[in-house]
Amino acid sequence: MPTTAMTPAPEAVMRLRRKPGFAQAMRASTDAAVRLYRGDRILNALLSDRARALFPHVALYLHLAQQRDGEFGLTVGAMKEMCARLDLCSAGRCEAMLALMRATGLVAAAPHLDRRRRPLVPTDKLFALHRERWGVQFDAMSAVVPAAVTYRAALNDPAFVRTFVLELGRRFIAGLRVLDGAPELEPFAERTAGMVILFSLAQGGGAAEPFPPERPVPLSINGLSTRFSVSRKHVLSLIRAAEDKGLLARGGAGDAVTILPRGREAIEQMLATMFLYLAECAEVARQAAGREGRATNAVASLSA
Repeated sequence: MPTTAMTPAPEAVMRLRRKPGFAQAMRASTDAAVRLYRGDRILNALLSDRARALFPHVALYLHLAQQRDGEFGLTVGAMKEMCARLDLCSAGRCEAMLALMRATGLVAAAPHLDRRRRPLVPTDKLFALHRERWGVQFDAMSAVVPAAVTYRAALNDPAFVRTFVLELGRRFIAGLRVLDGAPELEPFAERTAGMVILFSLAQGGGAAEPFPPERPVPLSINGLSTRFSVSRKHVLSLIRAAEDKGLLARGGAGDAVTILPRGREAIEQMLATMFLYLAECAEVARQAAGREGRATNAVASLSA
């Protein structure tokens, strides 16, 4: 399993998976992912699941990491370079995505004397979109990471958000990947709606059942195609790929699919890694915001 110094330790991942509330946290996390995916239909059409999730965050990271001396870190050129470095998408797809983000009010052009730089700035709408996404994951994580309640509240603090974005980006650029411990899921992250189709199947078990469910769950190719705005052929291709990897097995009463032990293991491993990634970055941001707040108060008291 490829790891970096910033990848959550396997022992920490296993401890989290063994906590009593972990199934509840996974159920809430995957439910939120499916719900938010369905609300992003325009963005979904341009990028794979992985790139769609990361692209807007890269925009925030460049804006916050490189803005200095009156210069803008978020430019078309900088986005192209970062997308190539992280192997997110092509230069042409990057331009198309930025144009779409401008059209939907997620980024805006910034005035600059050198028009060749084409600087951009994230809008309040983009920050709000991310606060919503982080917030639902912190809500889900709170079943196993009690401090997530504090992190959720801190999303209203710009100092916390700034450091949180930078820490998430720093670790990702250094090589941390939430699929390090579940590489068999990578093909689904690289396909449109791949992960959320898998999550939707996992949501098919009853509330009283384990999560991911051990018993067969309903499978409707037409239903998944309609729900996630992809073709039936695309859904079938994903299901067959999952079968080939030993993650799923079709069969049983009617149209049903079973998430096999290898599939359940991969989902648990990925979500536990993601929870720890978010929690570790949020804790760095919480402590940094606290120090910044104390320093501000000290200056204010000296000038009083």
